[in-house]
Amino acid sequence: MAALSAFYPWVSIACPGVPNPVMDDAIRRACREFSKATRSITSDVSLPTVASTQDYAPALATGTELVSVVSLKRSATESLPQRTQEYIDAHDASSGDAIEFCVLETNPLSLRLRPTPDSIETLTLKVALMPLDDATTVDSRLFDWHVEGVTAYAKYLLQNQVDKPWSNPDAAKFSFRQFETQSSAVIIRRNQGYGTVPMSVEMRPFA
Repeated sequence: MAALSAFYPWVSIACPGVPNPVMDDAIRRACREFSKATRSITSDVSLPTVASTQDYAPALATGTELVSVVSLKRSATESLPQRTQEYIDAHDASSGDAIEFCVLETNPLSLRLRPTPDSIETLTLKVALMPLDDATTVDSRLFDWHVEGVTAYAKYLLQNQVDKPWSNPDAAKFSFRQFETQSSAVIIRRNQGYGTVPMSVEMRPFA
């Protein structure tokens, strides 16, 4: 996990004088927004089935909440189809049919399988997550791999504040474009199947 303070140097260089509680709020909101926009912070959760049980509530990592369900797999190569809750509830299935699933419209995360399992096996659920809105630490990948994208959005939030010593509407527009560029690059890599890879940045002084 990474402390919110790890992001301070990246933000304060463009937003000097921001009090720590205000900085924390901007960084936390930026981590959430980057996670939602890119679905880059994923986790695999084991889902053991139980005979005669249709609904399951898998536990997410502490300090996180769900962005989306990425996949449910029976094996490394067999992904199970996701349906709507209305479809699952409206169609009967025998025990010999292939497993389908839906995400129930509840909080916390809950899944419904179709047909109801008649045996025990372990499925693998992949979920995209984001930090809670009161988190004090965040997934280390947000700092190790995505610090530029996260801090660009934090700077945008701070620079867009009115009548503050760090207000800078023109810089806020630039910071938001940086956020869009960084998040788009992550989405493109994910869609091309490359996954998330660390990026190194060389800091250069202004001429």
